[in-house]
Amino acid sequence: MNLRQTRSCGGFSVFVKLRNAAKIFSKKTNGNVAVIFALTLLPIFLGVGAAVDITRALIVRDRLGQAMDAAALAVGGTPGLTNETRQTLAEKYFAANYPVDEMGTPGQLMVSVTGDVVTMTATAEVTTTLMAILGQNTLGVSAATEVTKESKGLEVVMVLDNTGSMSGSKIAALRDAATELVNILFGEETAPTKLKIGLVPFAAAVNIGTGVLGQTIVDEGGLSSIHGENFDETSGEVKIFDLYDQIPKRAWTGCVETRPMPYDTNDITPVTSNPDTLWVPFFSPDMPDNKSSYDNRYLSDTISGSYDTRQRYIGKYNGRSVSSSRRGPQKECTVPPLTPLTNQKQVLLSAINSMGASGWTHIPVGLAWGWRVISPGKPFSEGRPYDDIEYTKAIILLTDGANTIDTESTHNKSNYSAYGFLNEGRLGTTSASSFRAKLNSNTTTICDSVKALDVRVYTITFQVSSSTTRTLMEDCATEPALYFDSPSSQDLQTVFQTIANDLSNLRLSK
Repeated sequence: MNLRQTRSCGGFSVFVKLRNAAKIFSKKTNGNVAVIFALTLLPIFLGVGAAVDITRALIVRDRLGQAMDAAALAVGGTPGLTNETRQTLAEKYFAANYPVDEMGTPGQLMVSVTGDVVTMTATAEVTTTLMAILGQNTLGVSAATEVTKESKGLEVVMVLDNTGSMSGSKIAALRDAATELVNILFGEETAPTKLKIGLVPFAAAVNIGTGVLGQTIVDEGGLSSIHGENFDETSGEVKIFDLYDQIPKRAWTGCVETRPMPYDTNDITPVTSNPDTLWVPFFSPDMPDNKSSYDNRYLSDTISGSYDTRQRYIGKYNGRSVSSSRRGPQKECTVPPLTPLTNQKQVLLSAINSMGASGWTHIPVGLAWGWRVISPGKPFSEGRPYDDIEYTKAIILLTDGANTIDTESTHNKSNYSAYGFLNEGRLGTTSASSFRAKLNSNTTTICDSVKALDVRVYTITFQVSSSTTRTLMEDCATEPALYFDSPSSQDLQTVFQTIANDLSNLRLSK
């Protein structure tokens, strides 16, 4: 922020009085030497007194200017202020830096904002000492401060927990808090040129939207090594989109599964020459009819055999409708589509308002997509290069629970998620406890990778009881001060306000 300050001092009319007194004294030629000497003491005495009082006035002027500096910086660094709140904030900072016991009595603080320029003026009166003999009881001083805001660019992605435990007042509080952050950062602008915000709602999977089709991002051709792992491919390769096409009124909605290790925790560009870098469309298979413990049964098996045989059979999908009361192949991916980086305020507010609460917690899945949204490369390319010194990048990560998995007493060992079934061992284990531990380590891996790129990371544990998760999230933050632990629903908005104000200060070129 550039600070240009001009200060002026007024009300020193005592010089005129001293000059007139000297003229009168110079015309008096009568009297003896003693009288003349005594008389010369008076202007000397008054001159010394004037110097003392003027020095005191200069001190008041400097303190007046310093107090206005602090007030102007506070106003310039806080976006989204109304005229009323701007004046209140300025007076608060001015008073804190010019306490009542300071010499001088300040007058009204005047604040005006024109474009990116904040201007403040103020006056003060100083009670004189020896100058009062000449009838000069006070000296008036004035000062002015001008601050020009030069904003850096800012890119922020909110990675927010939309799991089932967020239902009720918690998801409502999150919507309000995220809305407040957007309002603060955007201020009165609806499409600023140097601000972009993205949103990644997450649960057991993430929805990247259907607009990415045809961009060599999603595995549309069944090329990935995990593409058909849940289906019988003895008669040929199974393509997920073919299965969606066979089910009336059940098109793919945008949810994807994680890539195979190690691509699940990195931001490597997807290319068809390396199919495992593509994302397989999310498809939760119809589970066997003949055991009630299977959670997602939405079609008739039409064949007999083992649980695994019934589940893998693809013939049952052809032309078969799914009841409207069933999520079917999209079960466990109920989150709305993510929002890539955008400078459109209303787009963000609408996306925030669409957030709900359903599903299980896979923190690294959400965080990985937050990274990919803020990245300058595919699958989303709205982000600026990491080495652009004119831009600051930040991720805000919130969870209300520990990494977990929905286990089942079936041959699958779990319900479906972005990592498929637990029994497939995509994270190198079929143990639920080891799977949760791996989710934690993946979270740490992604956090470290993002921070190494100089992306600022804020983390929030929203009423989390697990000490392991609290430590995990605190370690993920760029620094301890950027970790916020267990705010209440009422306090969550304050946390987001604090983060928004911190981000606003980072935008200012100082």
